[in-house]
Amino acid sequence: MRGHFLRAFLIPLFFAGVIACVPRAFAAEQVDALLAAASDAELQPLLAKLRDSHQESRAAWQFWIGTLGGKQVVATRTEGDPLNAVAATTLAIRLYAPKLIITFGSARAHDPLLRAGDLVLSGKFAAFDGIISSVVPLDGGSDSLSWQRLPHPLATLGEKETPEYFFPADVKALEVAKTLMTPRGKVVVGVLGSSAQTNREADRIAWIHAHWNTSCEDGESAHIAGCARLMGVPVIGLRVIDGTEGEAASRVMDFLEARK
Repeated sequence: MRGHFLRAFLIPLFFAGVIACVPRAFAAEQVDALLAAASDAELQPLLAKLRDSHQESRAAWQFWIGTLGGKQVVATRTEGDPLNAVAATTLAIRLYAPKLIITFGSARAHDPLLRAGDLVLSGKFAAFDGIISSVVPLDGGSDSLSWQRLPHPLATLGEKETPEYFFPADVKALEVAKTLMTPRGKVVVGVLGSSAQTNREADRIAWIHAHWNTSCEDGESAHIAGCARLMGVPVIGLRVIDGTEGEAASRVMDFLEARK
């Protein structure tokens, strides 16, 4: 069980060690921000505005480097899956040394007070895929609402494990994000939750919301934040509830222009 939860973080860290041995003549200087989105639809509106840009391919991932909102940025598509997202983030950290990671896109609401178009800012992140069930014999059935939370045992200095349920967002970046506006909803600070799940059962969603205090659900944001936590890079998340194409990208552009 322990190994299952460590793999999502430690395999990309090993991969990063291999990348560290590769000559870095191709690597850009330290960029202001890494922009991480799951899909082309979420990423393309920003790539269309990228200035003095070029593209690089590393392993299975693409990186677009250029200037956006007066900031030097690198953007990548993460496929909306925790393993892909952590690997792409680790690669980007090692190659481009971003000062801040911005994970953005659409999300599905867990908080019943949220509506389509609302912008959720990451007060913190929760990777809610850690669970432990009771011992039940064969043919005894399964009850996901009786499961308990299981933290991620993050590797820390001194070869120690620190169990964590939540990953922090960068405080300074969050203060900038609070100044943003959204055209068809409200702006709230909440908990961005993620897992390799698509939850559509109302009782299951309510259970996750009650146990992790999640505001919404996506496939990657908390795992990117966990990677940032392990690698010592600040991170912020911007998620639009049932966002339209390009909506979250517009908020990222506003954020970059507002950040000094």
